[in-house]
Amino acid sequence: MIRRACRTCGTMQDFRKLNEEERAAVREERKDPRHYVDNLWRCTVRGCLWYQPYLHTDGGGLLPERFREKPAVAE
Repeated sequence: MIRRACRTCGTMQDFRKLNEEERAAVREERKDPRHYVDNLWRCTVRGCLWYQPYLHTDGGGLLPERFREKPAVAE
């Protein structure tokens, strides 16, 4: 985990590396199967889809909607 400014949340947040399925989605979205995705990190705030390279927000983007984590359901 790393702590970075999230462009969509507007505050400092924890980020984790993209998992295999998320990396594949970024490659598909960029239409380049060789697009380098091993240094992309995702904001861990529930519902946030923002990802970015380790050191900066340039080159980041939003994951497809299917990756949005749903809020926990109250029992």
